[in-house]
Amino acid sequence: MKKTSIALLAAASLLAITQAASAADMSRPIYKAPPPVAPVWSWTGFYIGGHLGGAWSSESATVAGFGAGGIDPSGFIAGGQIGYNWQFHPNWVVGVEGDISWTNADATKTVGAATVSADHNWYGTLAGRLGYTAGPWMIYGKGGGAWMDADYRAAFAGAATSVSDTRSGWMVGVGLEWMFQPNWTAKVEYNYLDFGSTTYVFPAPVVAATVDTQVNLLKVGVNYKF
Repeated sequence: MKKTSIALLAAASLLAITQAASAADMSRPIYKAPPPVAPVWSWTGFYIGGHLGGAWSSESATVAGFGAGGIDPSGFIAGGQIGYNWQFHPNWVVGVEGDISWTNADATKTVGAATVSADHNWYGTLAGRLGYTAGPWMIYGKGGGAWMDADYRAAFAGAATSVSDTRSGWMVGVGLEWMFQPNWTAKVEYNYLDFGSTTYVFPAPVVAATVDTQVNLLKVGVNYKF
């Protein structure tokens, strides 16, 4: 009988302790995990990167005494860019960018009785950019100055002559850029470069030729933002 009473007393004590613990747990506030914070896409800062792509041009040569014809060099490009962006509004970005693209774009055409060759070596641009952002995406336009380095050759009557020049002009472009990591972006971009007309006097034998050049560039690239 005494053992039974002790067992009942122990069971009652355990039940009371359990109920008290349950009541204490129920009185505690329930904390929930905070909702996930949407990522903040910041475009502000310096960046550097590289690009690959293609070049095709509308280039014509008018050779005095021989007539006119299209040369139209085309080829691959590879190069790099450096720039700075400033996000002055949640959706608007302004910046400046310089780039240089080495190329193997070349072509040879017959103009009358002369054979004219054009060999483009590199293109460079320095431009301002204005972009509109939506999350990790930015669409932008750009415009500014353009430069190109080229070698021109003319052959006629068994003689060949050449000139080299670095020409200047203007450019406009559009692009789409994607921030796939906080410090990394990928882009696709189209540029139109216009170098106008330049007249060259080829030496030995002397002949004058006017070259008119417009260049199209299509690039894909990546940037690292500091």
